Amino acid sequence: MDYLHQLEKILESKYRIITIESYDTDRVLDLFIQVSRFSNKAFYQAPPDEGMRRIGADHIVIPRTQSGTEKLKYIANAKHYGVYILRDFDEELEKKPNIALLKEIATGSTPKVVILLSEYLNIPRELKPYVLRSKHQLKKAG
Repeated sequence: MDYLHQLEKILESKYRIITIESYDTDRVLDLFIQVSRFSNKAFYQAPPDEGMRRIGADHIVIPRTQSGTEKLKYIANAKHYGVYILRDFDEELEKKPNIALLKEIATGSTPKVVILLSEYLNIPRELKPYVLRSKHQLKKAG
């Protein structure tokens, strides 16, 4: 099974919070960009300390999405389905308001998927029932 198919399967799971741990997060993000090209779903990505952007419209930054809490508030309040890729979010998982927002997203009535993409993530105990964890060791392109 190729990586693109694996990512599609992960997105189709019942989980709304997905962690992907990889030493090559740039490559995983590139794979999501490829998946988004053939999808009718809205994909967003957000590096740390930068505003969120819709993939395919990277020149437009979504206002008030700089901090981790602002990003999660935006996602929690979104009225439509979306796939939100938050990079290097590990420090943000230590903040109680962010944990509460992630639980709200995971149990809310509007389906959406938050992907936490980092080399390593320490998931708080109270979030573990809501999280699908995935670790990837991608082979070097040769």
